[in-house]
Amino acid sequence: MSIRFAERFTGKVALLTGSAAAEKGELMGFGGATVWRFLEEGGRGVVITDVQDEIGERSAQQLRDAGHDALYMHLDVTEEQDWSRVVDATMEHFGRLDILVNIAGILDPKSLLDIEPEVWKKTMEISTVGIFFGTRAVAKPMEQSGGGAIINLASMAAKQGSGAYGTAYSFSRGGMLNFTQSSALQLGSMGIRVNTIMPGWVHTPFTDYLYTDPVQSQYRTDRVPLGRWGEPEDIAGGILFLASDDAAYMTGGELLMDGGVSAGSIRINNPRGDD
Repeated sequence: MSIRFAERFTGKVALLTGSAAAEKGELMGFGGATVWRFLEEGGRGVVITDVQDEIGERSAQQLRDAGHDALYMHLDVTEEQDWSRVVDATMEHFGRLDILVNIAGILDPKSLLDIEPEVWKKTMEISTVGIFFGTRAVAKPMEQSGGGAIINLASMAAKQGSGAYGTAYSFSRGGMLNFTQSSALQLGSMGIRVNTIMPGWVHTPFTDYLYTDPVQSQYRTDRVPLGRWGEPEDIAGGILFLASDDAAYMTGGELLMDGGVSAGSIRINNPRGDD
């Protein structure tokens, strides 16, 4: 059961990338779970962005039907002009911007010997070029709004190498950790905090193909000390913590939310309990 904090975000405006999947009644992503809680906890409004326009428009309409101020905008995070357009529209509509959540990303399904160069480049660009453009685009508007918080969604894969596949993904997510630290150092004087979340295996549209495969799903469940996949709400709790004044003295940090996977290896069905 998630804990709600009434009015924690009163008057605040949030912009989220890769967040089209925000429809209640459907499988939501990190952004979807976050925007509903953000608004329920006093948030003034949200801008959800993605390249999945039909899904995003439906999500924004559902939020508006529930009485919230929500916009959907198309955003290719690797295009600087897209960022300028979205941030300008956010400031025109709301007059402020307090929170940026960088969620957009893709997986690479092949080993480093087999992956096509164009797939490698796209994977790297979405994770690294995307947060670079985004951070630059929101810095001045956030400063004008009195400061703010940027949360970059990396992965537990950022802390370790990749085996059979996902080399570009883990490499790019590792780069996000370093970028977060540099951003925190450079933007602190502007009143902007920058932190990273490293999720583990969470059931979202991004991972649904693994979750619905009985073999792949069980293999991962067996490696989680807490014995289950995460849910989007689990990660939303971490995002909202870092976005709120509860984390007012935290910047350049990393929040690992993987159910204990990175704590070490566990041996399933070991009656002695030692490893």
